[in-house]
Amino acid sequence: MAVRSPISTLLLSFFATVASLYVAGRLWQDAQIRVYLAKELDRITGQEKTVMSVDDSWRIIQCREQQKKLSDLEMELAAARQEGFVSKHLSETKRTPKVVVIGILTGFGRRSKRDAIRQAWMGTGTSLKKMEDQKGVIVRFVIGRSSNRGDNLDRSIDNENKHTNDIFILENHVEAPEELPNKTKLFFSHAAESWDASFYAKVNDDVYVNVDALGHILASHLDKPRVYIGCMKSGEVFNVQGHKWFEPDWWKFGDGKTYFRHASGEMFVISHALARFISINRSILHSYAHDDVSVGSWFIGVDVQHIDERKFCCSAWSTGSICSGV
Repeated sequence: MAVRSPISTLLLSFFATVASLYVAGRLWQDAQIRVYLAKELDRITGQEKTVMSVDDSWRIIQCREQQKKLSDLEMELAAARQEGFVSKHLSETKRTPKVVVIGILTGFGRRSKRDAIRQAWMGTGTSLKKMEDQKGVIVRFVIGRSSNRGDNLDRSIDNENKHTNDIFILENHVEAPEELPNKTKLFFSHAAESWDASFYAKVNDDVYVNVDALGHILASHLDKPRVYIGCMKSGEVFNVQGHKWFEPDWWKFGDGKTYFRHASGEMFVISHALARFISINRSILHSYAHDDVSVGSWFIGVDVQHIDERKFCCSAWSTGSICSGV
């Protein structure tokens, strides 16, 4: 036993040393593999994207909304500090949330149409302000500028707006029939930047709207973040130049020459996120010959819920309709 004991101790020490070296080697090897895999993952996922994904667009929209709210709060805080946190500031912050911003697209020489809408359903002065404060509904006529900037047409609109204060002027847009799709795009863009509302509606200036019924319908869709509501339709794509509905990009719609589903241009509504989407991407959103087709095309490739609401079919008045074309 005296002879075997040192040998056993030596062998045990030898095997322990070998085992330690083996374990250390495996740990080092595993660490190297993890480092390699991490570098490969970073290399693959860290490549720059040439096209922004839809999810990235929604994240940008949400971030910008939060930044806007933060900026508004900072401005309110600065104003409150100047006023010494008086009750006036507190009352101003308790405003009715805006449900919808309605843009009535109009043009030069259509004063009679605007006056008829003011008398029928839009209201003026205190009644218009009451609708904003109590119902959360903002209504504005939308118009651009004359190609001859500052002429009688522009001055006429400016004078009218001084008396009514209900015209939203797109300063960088030139009024022209063929520019209606871009005008609609600019309305949604600027409206989303000017008013924080749940929905934004485009209406023609020959359409009468039941505001209460509209608010009731929109209330049922508040839980849907990306909705496109309207009287959905399709139709023939005309490729004959000179035709009233000629589409220069007719070849993009295939051999069948049929438009995709889109909301009728008389009246339709989009949610806040979609208005922000248009605002962010307006420089790359393509416009077709007609504004209703153009708006529909912007939502084809994104996660949008299309709602075919027959009560938005203004040209076919029926029981329950919320609008009527005249």
